[in-house]
Amino acid sequence: MMTEYTRRRFIAKSVGSAAALILPQFESLARAKTGAGGIPTRAVYMSMGFGVSKEWFPKGSKTSVNWKLPKMFEAMKEHKDDISIVQNLSLKGAPPKKAPAHYGGLHLLNDAAAVNPKFGHNASIPTCDQIAAEYIGKDNKFPSLVIAAIDNTSLKGGNGKGMRSISWNKEGRHISGIEGALKLYTALYGNRNLGKEKLASQFAQKKSIMDFLVRDIKSLNSKLSKGDRNVLDQYTSSLREVELNLARSFDLSSKKGSLQHLEKPPEALSGIDDVKLTYDLMALAMEADYTRVISYMLGVDPILKSMKINVSAHDMSHYRGAGKTAHIARDKKNLEMLSYFFDKLKSIQQPDGNSLFYHSMITFTSGLRHKHTRGNLPILFAGHGGGGIRQGMNVIHRPNTPINNLWFSQLRHLNPKLTKWHNSKNNVSEIFTS
Repeated sequence: MMTEYTRRRFIAKSVGSAAALILPQFESLARAKTGAGGIPTRAVYMSMGFGVSKEWFPKGSKTSVNWKLPKMFEAMKEHKDDISIVQNLSLKGAPPKKAPAHYGGLHLLNDAAAVNPKFGHNASIPTCDQIAAEYIGKDNKFPSLVIAAIDNTSLKGGNGKGMRSISWNKEGRHISGIEGALKLYTALYGNRNLGKEKLASQFAQKKSIMDFLVRDIKSLNSKLSKGDRNVLDQYTSSLREVELNLARSFDLSSKKGSLQHLEKPPEALSGIDDVKLTYDLMALAMEADYTRVISYMLGVDPILKSMKINVSAHDMSHYRGAGKTAHIARDKKNLEMLSYFFDKLKSIQQPDGNSLFYHSMITFTSGLRHKHTRGNLPILFAGHGGGGIRQGMNVIHRPNTPINNLWFSQLRHLNPKLTKWHNSKNNVSEIFTS
């Protein structure tokens, strides 16, 4: 009779309690190569969670360059010619099964079937940031940098329990990501208090644990049922990511792409301070060419709390009580912080005389418009991707146009040979001119 191995029993047998605790602690730290054949394009995808207030959208029924910034966009005044608002793009895939309606962010970057892993489901295709990483990021220290929300509420920034990032890998597994600015700092800079000999010793110890895990997995595989082998496949997929991160963490020889010095941030960071430091670190990582692809899901409740707003993200999204006022204030603050990030990128000059912002594609959006609505998502698209991207518009599409049209256009900008991606083969021609 076949013995059934539960995931808990498998982990206990394979790694023991100490090693099981070590696995999630691994952080990435490796040296990326500089771009060949010119200045590389960077791609950044950000989700603000829980949609926006109705006052967020510019007025107009047709695409126009003569559009007026909404009142809350005051912080974007200096960036107006470098951004576009893209309206009527929607998630077309089926809503997540067995998951609250606010889980729209689960499949924001692929519009694919995706639900909370506790129900045993995965994404049917990877997210566009992971495809972008295959085109432009595979030789970097971080092929993609996945930054997750610090949010202890039940809806986790609008994605749901356990779903703190907006990225799914090519196996359809959710990528947990790096939570918060402090962990991001550690991932980028490592432990500066340890010498190379100590780091090398730690690497050898952790590498031996990984080797042990791989050997033990192979011995267990023949003892498992088909269903258990699927669970094991998910686990080994996660281990492969850990192994890659482990190798990057202890690359002690390369001197290329050094990060500018930045003091270690304080332990108690949250809300606005955490977001702004995350933007600082993102800009530094992009400048040093540690990564060319970033996804970032912002927390929601921590931002509200740091603004002294005593309204939950969920109540905010439904305009309950002081929800409407809270939503407008949160949306305005998000745009102020985003402008701060743009200013950072514009201050970093590249060899051709243009800024890092010019060589980037930056999308700031949400998996919901407001309440439970998945149509006409709020989309602010910025940067020029190194050329071939026209900005400064209020772009109006037909209602319910697939959001994958935008992701396809961005991927095609990185790989002109691409002819189709998922449910889209239509270029956003108003913006992408090449």
